This record gives sequence, structure tokens and C-alpha cells, in this order.
Amino acid sequence: MSGLFMYESIFVNHKNTACGVMPKRNGADFDWRELHRQHVMRLRSAWDLLLTHSGFKTVVIHSGVAALKYSRDDQHWPMETTPHFKHWLPYEETPAILMITKGETPQLFRAAHASYWDSPGQESKCWDRDSFAISEVKQLSEIRVPSSTAFIGDDLGLAAALGINPDDCNAATLLDGADYIRTLKSDFEVACIWVANEIAARGHLAVKDLFYSGQVSELELHYAYLASTAQTDFTVPYGNIVAIGQNCGVLHHVNYRNERFSGDTSLLLDAGAKLNGYAADVTRTWVRGGGGEAELFRKIIFGVDEAQKKLVSQLLVGKPYEELHNFAHFLLADVLISVGLINCSREIAVAKGITRIFFPHGLGHSLGIQVHDVGMRLSKPATNNKYLRNTSVITEGQVVTVEPGLYFIPMLLKEAFNGELAQWLDREKIDMLMQYGGVRIEDNILATKNGPVNLSVNSPRLGG
Repeated sequence: MSGLFMYESIFVNHKNTACGVMPKRNGADFDWRELHRQHVMRLRSAWDLLLTHSGFKTVVIHSGVAALKYSRDDQHWPMETTPHFKHWLPYEETPAILMITKGETPQLFRAAHASYWDSPGQESKCWDRDSFAISEVKQLSEIRVPSSTAFIGDDLGLAAALGINPDDCNAATLLDGADYIRTLKSDFEVACIWVANEIAARGHLAVKDLFYSGQVSELELHYAYLASTAQTDFTVPYGNIVAIGQNCGVLHHVNYRNERFSGDTSLLLDAGAKLNGYAADVTRTWVRGGGGEAELFRKIIFGVDEAQKKLVSQLLVGKPYEELHNFAHFLLADVLISVGLINCSREIAVAKGITRIFFPHGLGHSLGIQVHDVGMRLSKPATNNKYLRNTSVITEGQVVTVEPGLYFIPMLLKEAFNGELAQWLDREKIDMLMQYGGVRIEDNILATKNGPVNLSVNSPRLGG
């Protein structure tokens, strides 16, 4: 076996036993230390192969640095741990270096917290300290590293202080393999994503209930989500998308409005949570009211929801993910036809690009330490799928999102109304629904040899 896929041999016998029996909402049923110990052993085997393949014996992975918000300012963004460091362990308390040497116990060097401007990061109890040789140092730059050591991280000044050759910093041969290893999740990782989804489910339920209770603003819903999930704007895995009405058609709407919306309207909530650095990424859409427009929009939500369930059921090992994305366009064409928004066959709707007016993004992406996780855009997608982030073949152990949507985006519809596609569009109905913005339904799915497992199953779906 050659190339990136040589690492897949490490995971052939991997079984995601953590999902055999779903835990309580707080993850109390998991033996976190044992799960993490097995996770580290798995990584050691994979990284021994990776180091051999890349020509290095040792790699140093830095925990990360806080980036400046602007080059001529002294304010920094909140610290974000280097993903490949976080892949090994959920340590965020102080600056640290992880040294991986082929055939040896991983070494963790922890610098003392030496700032009165901020506090140390929060301690996680979900990792096995016996899996690492841990040392305390005053400064990370005092660590001695072997010759021909690779470096992964953003602080190239530290790499220079350690005497590491600039050509050996963030080498593509090393990072490409490390990215691929991250695509196949261990039981520890699946457990983290599952519990993160349980946390997110609490937030989605709280926001749904508040939305139906009466007049409420996007900002109030955002704060309700943070409170119910015990997160802050700095600890959520990505900026919550909390959109009411026409804002549901803004794919990454984060400019929350403070005005309170009353009457018939829609809500799109795309919000997640993190546990031990692993993310949940869940989207739900709701509508309230009993007017004709609200009822029509409700039918669209139900249609997209059913399409999403069919797509999840087809997330099968051995199938190219792009094939699933293409199938989504046919299912969404069926929804558009069923509610009378277009007056052509599903084949014409897909061939002419009509569905791409209403569904302009990709079906989903890899999920893990990064929300849009790495290693699964192995080739360029077809030209009409340019925003698709996953072009892999579905493999046991992958965790991906499945998130079809139908949106009423003014700039895309304006172009369509003025061109060839206008003959197939019911402009009156479409204009009527512009005020509702759009629909997206998103779940986090684990691929197993026995079929897909929905990790977002407890997030509330339709209502109103």
C-alpha cells in the first residue's frame, strides 16, 4: 500500500464500540481514560508509519500561539490549539510541545503559566497521562531536539530557536499524511463528537422553545443557546448562525439583529458545541404561524427534512461522497416540484442548474477537531460542485455532515429571473417565500460497516 492510503491499514480492524450503546447526556458512561489510551496507541502506530514515509524520525508539534487581530495592534484572538497537537490529547492549560519519536513514548513538555494578563486554559480530565512522558520546563525554547526533526505549528520563531531547519517546518509530506489519519476516527473521537452533539441538542431545544414562545430577537436566541450549553462566544466551535426570516437565506449569518420578530416567520439555527476539542455542527429550521405563506414554507421544511433522512441512509461505505451530493440535487428538485416552485422535471431542474440556484453549497464536510475538518477533499470536485468540501470515498470511521438546503437568495434569483431559467420558475410563489429566507437540515453522521449512525439524533427537528 502506498501514498496517503498506506495509513488506512492501521484502522482496518477498528470498531466504533463507543457508539454501540449511546451514553447519558453528560458522557458518564464512558471510561474516558481508557478510550484515550487506546486512541494514543492507535496514533502511535499510524505516526510510526508516517514518520518512516516522510523521512523523519522525530516531529515536534507546538500547541499554538494566539494570532494578532491586526498587525498594528496589541489585541489577540483567543488561543486556538494546533489541530495536530489536539489530535493527540486535549491539553490547553499552558504552552506546550509534543515530541513524537518513532517507536518511543510521546513526550509532552509543558511550560509554566507566566502571565498575569490571563488565566491558564481549562484542564480536561479525559486523557490518559500515563500514555505520555511529561516534563515541566520554564521555556519551550530550552528543549533539546534531535537533528533532522520536523516541526508542525505556526510559531516558526520557536522552531528556529529549537534549531529546526526551515525546510522541515510544516512539510507537506508530513501534513498530508497527518490530515488523512485524522479522517478515520477512533472510539475516543467518536465519543467526544457524540457528547458534543448531546450538548448542542440542549441548545437547539432551548432556542426552539424560545422562538415559539413569542416575540424574540436573534441576539436573544443566541444568548439562550450559549446559556443552555454553558458556552461562550469564544468556546463555541464556530460562530453560531442564528437567523430569523429573510436572514435564513444568508448562509453564514452572524450579524444578529436585536429587533424582536413577531407573527409568522422562520428560524434557522446552525450551532454546535465542543468536547475535548471535538466539534458538533448541527442545523435545524423552524417556522411559526398559520398563514398561507407559513404553511407553504412548512411543507418545504418537511420536504428537505425527508430528503436529508434519505441522504443519511445512503451514506454507505464504498460510495463516493460526491455521488451523494449529486443525488441530493435530484431529491431537492422533487421538493421544489412538489410545492410548485418550479414547473419542469427533476432531470431538467438538475441538468439546467435550477437546483443550484436554491442549493448553492456542498452537501457536507468532514467533522472533527476542525469544524470543516481536513483530509477529505482528495481531488477537485466537478466544476458545478465547486463548493463541495468532501470528495472522498465513504470509509468506515469517517464522521461527516449531511446538510441539504433550499434557500431564497436574492442575488441568485434575480439572475435566474432575467435569464433562460425564468420559464421554469414560479416567480409569484418564490417572491412570496423570500421573507422566510431558506431551510437547512444538518446532522453529524458516523460511517460504519453496518450503515450510518446519526450522532445528532437527539436534536429536535420539526415543529410548529
